Amino acid sequence: MINGWDRVVQFNITGESPFHLTFASGKIVFSDGLHEKPDLTLKGTEDVFYRLMIGELDGIKAFMLGQFKFEGQLKDAAKFADIGEAVRKSVRFPP
Repeated sequence: MINGWDRVVQFNITGESPFHLTFASGKIVFSDGLHEKPDLTLKGTEDVFYRLMIGELDGIKAFMLGQFKFEGQLKDAAKFADIGEAVRKSVRFPP
């Protein structure tokens, strides 16, 4: 699912230190801090992102209600949402 999708996704979560995920060559690397030129930036509260990750909150609905924002291309946001959904379905979350 991530092969060929080489992108950097920046997370700016209110009240938390920024971090980013680098997707490259079928691997994902977590890094603290701000990336110089992310492909996609997600902004919102910890609660919203947690509820998205556990499947309690629908991403499209949350975005339309202004619960989080993104900067970047819509296709990258949609792909990242698909990846998140696949991860959530493949692991028991929350632990």
